[in-house]
Amino acid sequence: MSPGRLPNTVSIEKLSVGTSFARNPLLVRLMENLGYMDKLGRGLPMVCQEAKRLNTDVIFEDSGETFRVTLPFS
Repeated sequence: MSPGRLPNTVSIEKLSVGTSFARNPLLVRLMENLGYMDKLGRGLPMVCQEAKRLNTDVIFEDSGETFRVTLPFS
């Protein structure tokens, strides 16, 4: 769960294909330099692919004040 709404350029429909927006580009650059991430916008598409392989769905919820991603256990 993440507080706040999705940025204007990002929609729930675009998340599974790798649409991304860095709210804090300085922090993103630091995380890349430290090796904690390799490419912005790659995580959720990987989760969606794995969920599909396991025959389950990723649930995206945007309430306007929070954004939530749920991966149900089966």
